[in-house]
Amino acid sequence: MLNYQTLPVFTIWGTKSGTTRTSIAVASTYGAESGFTIPTKAFETGGFSKMNIDILYTMGATETTNSIEVKVEGSPDRTNWYRIPNDSTVAGTSTLTAREFTFVGANAAAATISIGLDIFYKYVKVSGKETGVVTNAGTVYAEVTLGGL
Repeated sequence: MLNYQTLPVFTIWGTKSGTTRTSIAVASTYGAESGFTIPTKAFETGGFSKMNIDILYTMGATETTNSIEVKVEGSPDRTNWYRIPNDSTVAGTSTLTAREFTFVGANAAAATISIGLDIFYKYVKVSGKETGVVTNAGTVYAEVTLGGL
């Protein structure tokens, strides 16, 4: 029998009251702390080994095929940050590239995705941006659940 304890869940983009999620506006750059950019959020993982990011992304009105991109970085000291990698292995040789998650939303509508990750870091930083915007920027809400003690 699996023993599921109460896992920490916290909002990284937007706000939540009860079950009501309120999104924030998105822009096309990572990490700036301005009004129309998803803020970068850094947090301690507390020894957990699993992290899930639940995302509600709503494309702006009249927009089509836009996407939200998410970058995750790890750190041993909250000063030096390292991108999590993609691994492509061919004939026993692993090639690593900096990982970025791209999610194409629903045309001018809300869409959800969940990104589950194994984590090995004392601290994690999550950044996001929107691509493909012609006129109307979209909005995003996201929360993180830590697990796997």
